[in-house]
Amino acid sequence: MASACQLAVRRVPKPEPVVTLRVVETRRVSDRVATSNAAWSPDSRSVAFGTADGVVVVGLDGAERRILPAPHATWVDWSGSGRWVAVVSGGSLWLVDLVRGGARRVDLPGVVRSFRWSPAGDRGAAVVDSRGVWLWLVSAEGGLRRRLFGPAPSLYDLGWFPDGLYVFARAEDPAGRTVALWRVRVAGPDRRQLPALFPAVLQAQLSPHGRTVAYLVAEEEGSALAVQQVGSARTVTVARGGRLWGLSWSPQGDKLGYAEVDGGERAAVWIVDADGPSRLQVADYALEFPDPDALVGTAWSPDGRAVAFGTGFAQRAGPVWVARLERR
Repeated sequence: MASACQLAVRRVPKPEPVVTLRVVETRRVSDRVATSNAAWSPDSRSVAFGTADGVVVVGLDGAERRILPAPHATWVDWSGSGRWVAVVSGGSLWLVDLVRGGARRVDLPGVVRSFRWSPAGDRGAAVVDSRGVWLWLVSAEGGLRRRLFGPAPSLYDLGWFPDGLYVFARAEDPAGRTVALWRVRVAGPDRRQLPALFPAVLQAQLSPHGRTVAYLVAEEEGSALAVQQVGSARTVTVARGGRLWGLSWSPQGDKLGYAEVDGGERAAVWIVDADGPSRLQVADYALEFPDPDALVGTAWSPDGRAVAFGTGFAQRAGPVWVARLERR
C-alpha cells in the first residue's frame, strides 16, 4: 500500500468518447460491506470506504489496511494530493494523514453531513447542520476553520470550481424543492446564485472543468439525466430511465456515470457521453441486500479507466464493485 501514502500529481487524461471504450472486468474489490461511498486514490490503484470496523483502504490488487477505527462512516473523500483522507463518521469530521500517520477530529459546531477537498487538496468544504445548514471552509493542517455561507434549509452536492476559489452547492427549501445553485467564493463575500432550472432535482454535479452542470431530475414517470452549460438556460437530456441515481463525472468532464435500480433487487450501471446519447452498460448485477429504497452510486477513477459503484454510496450498506475500462 505504499502508493496510497505517496504524494501524487493529478493529470487529467485525454477525452475518450463512450464508443471508444469497453468493459474488461467487473468485480467486487472486497467482501467487506461498505457503509459509505468509495473514494479513489489519486493514482487510481486503491479505494477508501467506511465499514462497521472503521475506514479501510483496499487496493485493486486485494491488499487492505485500516486507516481509521471510526465505525460506520457515511462519507469519505481522498485529497488530490494523495496525503489526506477526510471521513465523516457519527456526524464528526476526521482528517487522516497518510504521510505522517495519525488522524485528527475537526471541531465544527454541529453535525457534519459531507465534505469535499479542493482541487489542490490543501483545504476542503464541509456541510454542517446547526440550527440551519452552513458551509464551512477547513484547512488540511487544521489552522483554518471559517464559516462561508448559510443558513439554508439544506445544502447538497458539494463541488469545487477548478481554480479552487469557489465552492458549488445545491440548495433545497423545506419542501425538498431545489431553489438555487450557489457559487460561493472561499475568500471574501462574493457569492453568486446560478439559475435553478428544475425544482425536482435528485442530484446535481458540477463538472471537473467547471463549465457544465449535470442533473438527475424526477419526471412524471421515472427520471432523466440532463446537462446544462453554466450560465445558460438551455439543457440537453442525454438519458432517461426508472430510478436513476449515483451521478458522477469522468475526470475529463466528457462523460457521466449513473445507475438505475429495478425494484430494489437489481441495478444497471451506465456511462454516457455528456454531449450526446451514446452510452455503455458497465454492470448489471443483483444487489446483495435487496431493499425497495436502495440506490446505487458511482465514482470514476482519476485515470478514467474504472468506475466504482455500490449501494454504500447512498447510505445503504453493500460491497464496493469496480468495472475496469479500456480502449476498443
